[in-house]
Amino acid sequence: MATKDPIRKLLAGIPPQPFIWAPKGNVVIMQDKVVEAGADLDEVRAWVEAVGGQEDRTIPVAGTHRGTSAVPKPVGRRYYVVPEAALSGDAAA
Repeated sequence: MATKDPIRKLLAGIPPQPFIWAPKGNVVIMQDKVVEAGADLDEVRAWVEAVGGQEDRTIPVAGTHRGTSAVPKPVGRRYYVVPEAALSGDAAA
């Protein structure tokens, strides 16, 4: 049964972030790319969680005199960890 799934289509069209670790079988999609695509973030978060994914954020890093270090900052960059099968439509969600 083919159902229209605009969030899956939108997320599948956004290139995954290769520099953030994700469990095997998952991809990372940056939230700023989802915002650029004009998606409703609450709907995207609900969809991601419904297919077994999660929302997360990077650890904030700030420059110092001697390089970089992890220091408390207001927020890191948000991203979604999404099962690859959900993006291909193979997930039973």
